[in-house]
Amino acid sequence: MAIVQMQKVAILAHSSLREDLLEFLHQEGVVQVSEVTEAPKIDHTEVAYRSGEVQFAISVLKEVASKEAIAAAQKKADAKTIISTTKKTDVLGIVDQLRKLEESDTKAEKLIQESKMLQVQLEPWKNLPYDLNVPGETDTTVRMLGFLPEVLLKELQEELNSHSKKSILEHIETVNGQAYCSIQVWQDEKKKCDEIAVQRGWTEMDLPTLEGKASELFEQACLQEKELLAKKQKNNEVRRQLAVELPNLVKVATFIKWLDEKQCVRESLSETESTFTLLGWMSKKKMQHLDAKLQKLSPAIALLKVKPEESEEPPVLLKNPLPITPFESVTNLYGLPLPTEMDPTKALSPFFILYFALCLTDAGYGAIIAIIFGLTIWLKKLSIEQARLIWLLFIGGIVTFFVSIPFGGWLGFTPEQVPAFLTKETASGLMFRGQIWNLNQEEGITFLQNLSLFLGITHLFFGMFLAGWYKWIHARKMEAIWMDFTSHLLLGAAIFYAVGPAEMADIKKYVLYTVLILLIWGKGYGTKWFLRPLMGVIGLMNFSISMISNSLSYMRILALGLVTGALASAVNQVAVEMGKLFPIWLGIPVVIVIFLMGHMVSIALNTLGSFIHSGRLQFIEFFSQFFEGGGREFKPFRRSIS
Repeated sequence: MAIVQMQKVAILAHSSLREDLLEFLHQEGVVQVSEVTEAPKIDHTEVAYRSGEVQFAISVLKEVASKEAIAAAQKKADAKTIISTTKKTDVLGIVDQLRKLEESDTKAEKLIQESKMLQVQLEPWKNLPYDLNVPGETDTTVRMLGFLPEVLLKELQEELNSHSKKSILEHIETVNGQAYCSIQVWQDEKKKCDEIAVQRGWTEMDLPTLEGKASELFEQACLQEKELLAKKQKNNEVRRQLAVELPNLVKVATFIKWLDEKQCVRESLSETESTFTLLGWMSKKKMQHLDAKLQKLSPAIALLKVKPEESEEPPVLLKNPLPITPFESVTNLYGLPLPTEMDPTKALSPFFILYFALCLTDAGYGAIIAIIFGLTIWLKKLSIEQARLIWLLFIGGIVTFFVSIPFGGWLGFTPEQVPAFLTKETASGLMFRGQIWNLNQEEGITFLQNLSLFLGITHLFFGMFLAGWYKWIHARKMEAIWMDFTSHLLLGAAIFYAVGPAEMADIKKYVLYTVLILLIWGKGYGTKWFLRPLMGVIGLMNFSISMISNSLSYMRILALGLVTGALASAVNQVAVEMGKLFPIWLGIPVVIVIFLMGHMVSIALNTLGSFIHSGRLQFIEFFSQFFEGGGREFKPFRRSIS
């Protein structure tokens, strides 16, 4: 059992010691404070607002901060430094300046987009000889602006000349095969000229009514865009200068968090005129140690055991050996066990990591995963308690590497594609050194299929054993025997029937029939004796259907194992085929880029799939045998330092 035993406690102290006690408990971080009913509620809006402002400043400055500033921000600080820094830092001034810079950038970006749109609109008309605010229509004439394919320009000119000798077509500019033109016609001929122009692919345009020629306005728009970009660059430079405050802001954020935590606990205090009482939960083992420290703080403080209310459940804290601790991240994804349940972390750990490795079945991928997460742990100095999931993936990479070697998975390569010293000749053909099974042949696929089914049946019956063992140690021995352990008798009888000597055929048959009768009687446990056989038969049917469906679920190990190799091989093939499309001096970089990017995507997808499906086999097939979950997490009143 890896669930820490909890004790509800009451801490009684003189009112004068209130703040000292809060500070002490905040530093110790061993007590989860419980709310007292009818406690006054205080508005936390202001604190939340200030915290949000600081987080805004931190997120903005992180984008432009130097490596030194980011490293300083990530460095842990002691409480004295945090408090001292908070007093000296002009948070409001920094936030106000960043807000103004953000508003300036937003306004500049809007104007930049408008300038770009105007440039696109005016560029083909830079040679237009008149101002854009000159009216295009008079009492007698109309000027039309538009464009058409350049190849049809001459036809349009001839057609207009034949229809009206007084029409004037000016070719302004050609851009991307489109001729931008101005056509001036008489008012009474406009309709006919429109028809002629449209038949030749004419598209009419409206230019903005601005003072000045198109060329002048275009240059002004370009100049404005440059000025606005320079302004944004200047704003960024101001942010970079402010980024030296990033480490201080991180400390201020931590201090604000402390204030909020302490205020939450103040709301949970029950007080009289001279004393106050704080209720909470803590580990039983740490009570004596905490009591000794409280007495050193003041003799006017008492730590007492409190009997929980009948419907009250203690919070749950898991405590496993260090090698098992990373697997708590899997348990936590499902939910913590109830205080009365066992912690399933130890039980699931060997199965989870083995299934994860078998779903990948690629030693190359395993090595890369181990290197990536190993470097992350080493560079960031992450302990197992700090980064359970990262440590789990690191372990998963190592296990995948060794488990995959017998299957010959190496980044999707075949033995024929690697140097000869990495391969060996076998009766089944050329294989990698260390390889035993070839997943490209029926024999290898059949082995992995049978292995998946064997592991699945073992996993399921282990879950049934845990269910029976849990009932046994909680004085429900008869229920454990009849409901759970009879299933193991059936498994033993079935194995004996399958592998026992042929001359014992009759004995094997009688043993199997006897165990089936016991199982039927056991599955009916808890009902009236005359209903027990009927309920037992129904229970046996449910058991059989459940075993078949659950066992088949483990075939996903085979499916994912085969998909990983196929996907890796596909990446290699795509890289090679794409490289052939280019000259060798360009083809080699193309192959390398596609190979690296393709395998990184493949590793990400297959790692995610292996984690999800391995977890699913724990949560649905394994946990359903013995585990309910739904425990409440232990959250001690603790000072966290960034």
